Amino acid sequence: MSRNVTKKIDKLRDQFRGNNARFCAFAAFLTLVFFMGGSSRDDVQSLIILRPLAVLFGAYALMCIDREAWKGRMFPLYIAMALAGLMVVQLIPLPPNIWTALPERQIFADIADLSGIEQPWRPLTLSPSRTINSLFSVAIPITTMMLYLNLGERDRKHSVTVIIALAGISALWAAAQLTGSARSPFYLYNITNNGAAVGLFANRNHQAVLLAATIVMLGWYGASHAVTSRLAALKFYGSIAAIFVIVSLILITGSRAGLILMGPALIAAIILIFFGRYSDESHQSRTHSRTKKKWYSSRQTVLFATVALVVIVGSLSIYFSRSLAFDRLFERTDVEGLRSQIWPVLMKMTGDYFPWGSGFGSFEHVYRMYEPLDLLNPTYLNQAHNDWLQFVIEGGLPAVLIAMLAIIWSIVQFFTLVKNWSHSRYAKHIVMMSALVILLFLAGSIGDYPLRVPSLIAVFSVMACILKDNLLDARQRRARTKPRGT
Repeated sequence: MSRNVTKKIDKLRDQFRGNNARFCAFAAFLTLVFFMGGSSRDDVQSLIILRPLAVLFGAYALMCIDREAWKGRMFPLYIAMALAGLMVVQLIPLPPNIWTALPERQIFADIADLSGIEQPWRPLTLSPSRTINSLFSVAIPITTMMLYLNLGERDRKHSVTVIIALAGISALWAAAQLTGSARSPFYLYNITNNGAAVGLFANRNHQAVLLAATIVMLGWYGASHAVTSRLAALKFYGSIAAIFVIVSLILITGSRAGLILMGPALIAAIILIFFGRYSDESHQSRTHSRTKKKWYSSRQTVLFATVALVVIVGSLSIYFSRSLAFDRLFERTDVEGLRSQIWPVLMKMTGDYFPWGSGFGSFEHVYRMYEPLDLLNPTYLNQAHNDWLQFVIEGGLPAVLIAMLAIIWSIVQFFTLVKNWSHSRYAKHIVMMSALVILLFLAGSIGDYPLRVPSLIAVFSVMACILKDNLLDARQRRARTKPRGT
């Protein structure tokens, strides 16, 4: 009897750690992140649920860890952990003589002296509570990457499909928002762009950045391998139709960032579809090659016809003033005026707090000490709207070094791709797709802060892991095909 119970427990344990369970955990976690992590604010109530869930999913990922499968694939995870480590360091209390010697701390020391208070031990960060919040927020990308690293080889390819599906849900959610009132229950957050098609997000810019990235993903998906020609046709035409819908949504979202990023995203999608092989190395028969050639002409005809239709619809929308995003592109709002006016302030803050930074998450409080009188108004600035500068202001030189390490790694990966270009037809296309999505997010960070949104940083993390995995696959294929003795 005890043996049967033991066997059943072992069977359940194997199922709990099996490939299907791992993929379901990955998909479930991303779904939760999309529905509860669409805002960058730290006072969103759903984070009270999401972050503990991230810890639980992370514990599950560690239970299922396969150290052999993780080898050579962990660099993106190391970068996230390095940032988390830097946040921990910023929270370590320092003696008064060291803390007061740090840049821009003298004003706090003077306040303590004037109040007759003995100088306490203080952490490097000027806003410990916000830095703790930033530390908790890193749990989302770390858990996402760990869940991805546990996926089997087949399920890794399906991870992009999960992201596309969730982006599609966000697009449909946005369409539902447009059919109702500006205060309809389809808006998930109290502080949001009411009346705009924000989808599962609080900010229309973040929705638009995701949609632009989805165009690139659909370009790869439409050209990726399918078992049968019928399924390949369905994927191709379905992807083209979805791109057409997404372009229309971006035009009516009212996001300048989305409109600007949509151009390069469409070009990237066209390149991926036009030069895609629609197969992998295991399907190289003559019959399949002839079938593939036949598919090229019809697919390319549909591709260019669709591109022309998108251009025509977009032009007509602009001409008849139905494109809110295009109207806002040339409209100078109060917010845009503020962004341009605070640029000198941001540069001064960057220099003042270098090299140690003000502490992650502290920008809102620190900016109040620098805010000019002529910029005071009923609204307030909770982010710098330039995440590159804010990253340096809050993280200082250590954060810059971590970013430089990631950039150098990316450059090395680019040369690795060039070196192994001819050895993996499938891998190079998904590498290009993931790299282009990453670049779109980084470009969006110049005028906004998409990577401070849990759902978008989760997508970014998956793309970084996909980039590393497929470059590793291309290098391994090259090693297997290299002649002996060379």
